[in-house]
Amino acid sequence: MKILIIYYSLSGITKQTADVLAAKLPADKKRVKDQEKRTGIFGMMLTIYQILLAKPSHIQTLKIDISQYDLIILGTPVWMMRLASPMRALINQEKYRLPKVAFFCTESSSGATAVFRTMEELCETTPIATLEITQSDMAHLDDSKKLSDFLNTCQKAVSK
Repeated sequence: MKILIIYYSLSGITKQTADVLAAKLPADKKRVKDQEKRTGIFGMMLTIYQILLAKPSHIQTLKIDISQYDLIILGTPVWMMRLASPMRALINQEKYRLPKVAFFCTESSSGATAVFRTMEELCETTPIATLEITQSDMAHLDDSKKLSDFLNTCQKAVSK
């Protein structure tokens, strides 16, 4: 049974989490590539506009056949307590091809509940598991009980 982690990361924190998950499961990884410039004042204004109005970003098309996988794990940062616009775009593009899904998010301190609810609504399916990683969790992610529980749930879901 095959697992694919699809993630978006701007600062690198969500990528670090995806790397840990991929090594422990094991799983393949694919990064969502944003075509929007997110630096400088105009990049910041675009980001805020897309977040507040729930607008998807422009992303590169995934060059992978996700139908080969039994479980897709979607990972995203939380921006202003909302779903990052590149992940919104990915879900909009791929939602009808997604098999079982699980979600993880990285955040400074809060917003996961709203982000997971949005992801579930966009995917039109309930995730088998969710994992919320805060800044303080990153220091001891490898030996975290919530990480272990998430991994166990994902592994059981694909072994059925």
